[in-house]
Amino acid sequence: MIDPSVFAAEVARQIDAHTAWDSLHEFRTLHWDGERLTTGTLAAIAPNVPPDAYPDLMAGVAQKEILKQQEQGKHTLYAFSLLFEAHAVMHDSAQATAEENARFQRDRLERRFHQREDAVEVLGIYLVDVHGRLWTGTKRRDTGKVEQHYYPDPARTPIGGGFIQGLRTVAAVTRATLHGLPMPSRLR
Repeated sequence: MIDPSVFAAEVARQIDAHTAWDSLHEFRTLHWDGERLTTGTLAAIAPNVPPDAYPDLMAGVAQKEILKQQEQGKHTLYAFSLLFEAHAVMHDSAQATAEENARFQRDRLERRFHQREDAVEVLGIYLVDVHGRLWTGTKRRDTGKVEQHYYPDPARTPIGGGFIQGLRTVAAVTRATLHGLPMPSRLR
């Protein structure tokens, strides 16, 4: 299993390399050759692709990469990352009123955070390896503040959503098809 610091460094590298805001989102296949991590496929995601379609896009790119690796007898595909920009709202449901909580949920579900006066624009990255480990990173546009987190146990990750599930699914398929490891029980 690759040391977690390798992927933490990749998250930091991708955040540091993102210097132009209002840019395309990026899905990457990441390869480990035993010594270093490299990008295989970099798929720029057009603005007209809705976020709900990202998991299918990731699956399509991953499938092509898996087939290519199988044809070439390689097994270097090891992780996947998704870099994206979004608007976030810092919300403490325990401290908020019922009305504030309801507004937050409506705005979240209807993707209206960008219209709120308390919204913050962020760069986000999720990275998942074939073991289901998750690395996350964010960078605030207004302050430049960067945060990174590592979740080694897929069963105890406090965050989720379609992006993370999509990454975990393509990583699990890669795990089984290229590395001969069993599918995680939650995906069987």
